[in-house]
Amino acid sequence: MKMMQDRFSAADKRILSLANAEDIFVQGEPAGYFFILLSGKADLMQGQRRVMQLRAEAALGTETLLTPESGYLYTARAAGDIRVARYSCHEFLDRAVSGSRLMTTTLESQGALLRQLWLLSGSASKDEPGCFFPGAIRSCSPGEWVIRQGEQDDFIYRIVSTNQGLEVVKQGRVLAVLREPGDFFGEMAALLGEKRTAGVRSVGDSVLEVYPGDLLDQMITDYPFMSRRIIKNLAHRLARTSRELTGQKDKAGP
Repeated sequence: MKMMQDRFSAADKRILSLANAEDIFVQGEPAGYFFILLSGKADLMQGQRRVMQLRAEAALGTETLLTPESGYLYTARAAGDIRVARYSCHEFLDRAVSGSRLMTTTLESQGALLRQLWLLSGSASKDEPGCFFPGAIRSCSPGEWVIRQGEQDDFIYRIVSTNQGLEVVKQGRVLAVLREPGDFFGEMAALLGEKRTAGVRSVGDSVLEVYPGDLLDQMITDYPFMSRRIIKNLAHRLARTSRELTGQKDKAGP
């Protein structure tokens, strides 16, 4: 990040001080500038929903460097008192890209990728208001194991998208197929600290968010919709298990 700042003299940038809840830039506005967060934190918003929070040294608004007319992809808002350095997109491009097609191609590719990831991060279900705690993104190929039975780890997974679902497999038997975007799985290992009691395999192509298990308490506290979704999942799982046990009893009875 310092290398990017060093490309400009003090005259090329403007230092701005913003108070809590002030907008650095607004989603949809023409993207004539990008910003470096010098101190404090900034929330990235889609509508009224916070998608992620960035700290000092982060770059804001660089996704549209080559297509400023398309507008900012999100709103960047001060989370407390902050200082930012504002740079002109045209100034950056004049200095960094002139005469270098490779640099242009690289920036174009990066911009397209960041746009796709931002759209992906906004695919949460409409019934999930409020803040969203960003996890790492993992793409799974057909047949790829996400969780293996008997392994000792505590990662929690949330379905972003899946075209054929994810199979829950125990001792070679498919117990269920997970299909609903927004659903969590793998949380039992984080809650109980035990080995995986079942495996999960992607049937087709799937995109997941991955959360470290040691953040579960923080996630539930900060983002209530997550706890509601996890409790809902557990309730469905308990109901399904109860039905299976009842069916087994009925078959075993006289």
